[in-house]
Amino acid sequence: MFSQSRFRFPTRALLPLVLLAFVAACSSDKGPPPGCPVTNFVSDLDHVTVFSDGAVGDLTDVRFDAQLTSLSAICNFESDELAMDIAFQVIASRGPANKDNQAAVTYFLAIADETGAIVAKETFDNILPFKGNLRRVAIKDEFEPTIPYPADRKTLNRYRVLIGFQLTQEQLAYNRARRR
Repeated sequence: MFSQSRFRFPTRALLPLVLLAFVAACSSDKGPPPGCPVTNFVSDLDHVTVFSDGAVGDLTDVRFDAQLTSLSAICNFESDELAMDIAFQVIASRGPANKDNQAAVTYFLAIADETGAIVAKETFDNILPFKGNLRRVAIKDEFEPTIPYPADRKTLNRYRVLIGFQLTQEQLAYNRARRR
């Protein structure tokens, strides 16, 4: 389950997320806690540029540009699950075509198991307001995903928590072209 809290926006109620059935209950051995899953931004999905009217590529048509930064993740090993504290910043810059004084973004948190299969994913919408003459705004977002222990707890350190913007094919192609 992912839960989310925000510094600039009201706290959102817990958002249920059902993990797939193959994520089993915790084993009974009392060894040291398993390693923490790697948590990172997905390459090419950590940045988004939104253009007005789909005019991809013309800088005068940029509504806003946003990026994910300052990621932190802490693992808390509970009796039957791993509870994580994940925080990151979303920074948005207003473009010349921004008429509504805001940046509406959608990003996701996903959990991949030791095979790389996505076992849980949830998307979140957020609006970053450009108040007054602000050209750049930032918010900090926090999440508390939980992962039931797999049958072999030692595989938990091979799990990954992935974070990125939910992009269109055009936005993804734009990001890839910019990085070349």
